Amino acid sequence: MPSRIRILCLHGDGTNATIFAAQTRHLRRALDLQGIDLVYVTGPFECLPGYGVSPFFDDCGPFYRWSPDFYEQDDVSQCCDVDERLDRGRGVIDALDDLRYEFGDVDSNIDGGGKNTFAGILGFSSSAGVVAGILAAQENEQKATPVWLHFKFGILINGTGMPLPLSEVSKIPHAASITTPTVAVVGTNDRWQAESRRLIGCFGNDSITLFEFNNEHKVPAEEAQVEKISTAICKLARVTASL
Repeated sequence: MPSRIRILCLHGDGTNATIFAAQTRHLRRALDLQGIDLVYVTGPFECLPGYGVSPFFDDCGPFYRWSPDFYEQDDVSQCCDVDERLDRGRGVIDALDDLRYEFGDVDSNIDGGGKNTFAGILGFSSSAGVVAGILAAQENEQKATPVWLHFKFGILINGTGMPLPLSEVSKIPHAASITTPTVAVVGTNDRWQAESRRLIGCFGNDSITLFEFNNEHKVPAEEAQVEKISTAICKLARVTASL
């Protein structure tokens, strides 16, 4: 039987892997039928409960975030010095690098590591900016992310912020500079939709498959919306399978 495809999932601010699994349950079920698994990991920075957590998940703490606290600023270059930004960016890299102990190191697999690597990476809310930063970094010739991590496609759901700079060689991308194929979802009633569109602007037009739904700041749960998103993800997974 062919190996199942795995997508690494990064939750939004003030939640955790367990909460995000609940928030994405409809998408997870749809993708599971297509041989795709969503894998949830908790972020490295502890924080207060986030938007939409109360009252349903009040007892599901502690709560974490993937984006460093300075990332709330519009211009991250003005909110703390370079060394501090890089230290916090490395906190994200370290958290991702630690995943090799749980999910396997691509370098340790004779067959190239296909069954032990993540094909794609998904980010919701502020973690979409982290995902964009990771995709931008892995496209950089100087390899700013761990060598074992190389995602073939991305998924951004109601993204906020800008691509997170992960190292000195991983600058915030210019407009339309990220080329990794990516599915992007924007809620037209989302109070942060302007940030979602700004983040999408960091990707080339040919790289983005865009869906706009009449939603607020949430992971789509309606059947028709989930079907469209899951179909697009399956298509990306098939197209990039040989890359």
